[in-house]
Amino acid sequence: MSNYIVNADDLGMTPGTNKAIFDGHDNGYINSTSIMTNCDYFNEAIHGLKARKDLKVGIHLNLTYGKSLSGSFMLGNQYGFLNLSYLQILCKSIVSKSFLAEVEDEFELQIQKAIQNNVDISHLDSHRHIHLIPSIYKIVYRLSLKYSIGRVRLVNENIFHSLNLTKKLDFFSNGGLLKYLLLRFFTCINKIHGDKYKSISFYSILYTGIIESSSLLKLIKSDTVYEIVVHPSYVNFDKNITFYNDAEKAYRLSSNRSLELLGILK
Repeated sequence: MSNYIVNADDLGMTPGTNKAIFDGHDNGYINSTSIMTNCDYFNEAIHGLKARKDLKVGIHLNLTYGKSLSGSFMLGNQYGFLNLSYLQILCKSIVSKSFLAEVEDEFELQIQKAIQNNVDISHLDSHRHIHLIPSIYKIVYRLSLKYSIGRVRLVNENIFHSLNLTKKLDFFSNGGLLKYLLLRFFTCINKIHGDKYKSISFYSILYTGIIESSSLLKLIKSDTVYEIVVHPSYVNFDKNITFYNDAEKAYRLSSNRSLELLGILK
């Protein structure tokens, strides 16, 4: 393992995302990515991966966006599109064993689709971090054992280290602090069940989507092994494509996606 992982999430979601991730890799910064196997631009992403054999690829497990591979009515709408919110997933995971069974089926199909396309899966994580919900984490960890997948993301970010690194308090206004506290709590519970993340430190919950080049370079040069998660895109490539919900559209078309890419390419 190198002394850092710069992982770009959301490969396969949009053409702008695909191009940005591949450009970030070709320029020597992004060395890992997480692919959404149920999204519209998955095949385009697979084509790009064929020319980049040294780019590590994991599965960005997904219950909130795009077409359900299982067609489950418990996970999606009448048209088969995943449409649950994080809160809905959390509540259903607590009260419904049948819901968890549907989640496992969907996740396994997402993993199998990557395998069928000759992806050598290096890790598992998820869109909106839904895999960290404890009852869902158990499913994901079990699947990581079944398919011999080496890493499952945990959020063990050190808030004091991150604050000292950036000297910024953006997370008070962007919701990062609340998300951080919830995911850190879930991570503590999940470690009891199984931990394939022991040698790695996570970075970016507090500053999701707004990572600057100065912070990136400091983390890369550190003796600590970090997984630095980025969400770059070429926004102009995605302005005329179909999005399945307004929140995802706003996030992917935010100027921060391009600014984060510029920070990676500097």
